[in-house]
Amino acid sequence: MDKETLRKLQLMEFDLLKDFIRVCEKHNLRYYMLAGTLLGAVRHDGFIPWDDDIDVGMPREDYEKFIRLSRKEFKKGYSLMMYQKGNSRYPWARLITKEMKLVINMANIPREEYVWIDVIPLDGFPGSKLKSTIHKIHLSFWWNLNNIVQYDQLVDQKRKRSRKGKIAIKIASHFKWIGKFVDYRLCLHKLNKILMKYPFDSNTKYVIDYLAAFGFDEIFDRKYFKSAKKYKFEGEMINGPVDADGVLTTIFGPNYMTPPPEAERNRHYAEIAK
Repeated sequence: MDKETLRKLQLMEFDLLKDFIRVCEKHNLRYYMLAGTLLGAVRHDGFIPWDDDIDVGMPREDYEKFIRLSRKEFKKGYSLMMYQKGNSRYPWARLITKEMKLVINMANIPREEYVWIDVIPLDGFPGSKLKSTIHKIHLSFWWNLNNIVQYDQLVDQKRKRSRKGKIAIKIASHFKWIGKFVDYRLCLHKLNKILMKYPFDSNTKYVIDYLAAFGFDEIFDRKYFKSAKKYKFEGEMINGPVDADGVLTTIFGPNYMTPPPEAERNRHYAEIAK
């Protein structure tokens, strides 16, 4: 994707984000920029120059309210995609516009998707070693089963993996036939149900953004989210966690201000659909 087209895509996503924020502010819903979007705000005052999506997180209670409001609140041409509707393969919601369609080339089967922003629920996570281990086992089972069931559609074939990771992917590829017997929506429903066991607004020690790209690497100290803080993003002041440094260090490590090698800068391998 050339720079001009990528910038056009980013501005469409930014318009989606602004309408998302409008709805959140109207109904007093909490939200935070997360992942690469938060990193872009901190490191670039906007999009990471090569990034092609936007990630926002919402405490589960606010997320569920947002879902209920989605049918009537967004401007014309915007809509919400969810696995519950049968129009999404992801366990979180996506706010989309049909102004542009992309082809995502990272899995065995290229998939066409409209321009989107990801809206991901945030949940609590226990501090007890026993409870956290049991919780991780339950989540890992349904996450891995989902990856097997949707192997050809979703599993990134271009991502760099450790030797152990490569072996795991190879093994998973031999069991993808299970998808003929298991509905992926069952896996996604179970994932969300398990995550809801520990509410965001409980007294758990941690907060988790499990459904995002980095899974258990996105377990954060609750204090990082004790309030929201405004960060500059594309000329607007937008909510992020009060401790962005803590969140970004947890996800990307202490050197998050250093950009990655150029070869790793198009994570979704996205192209404009012909």
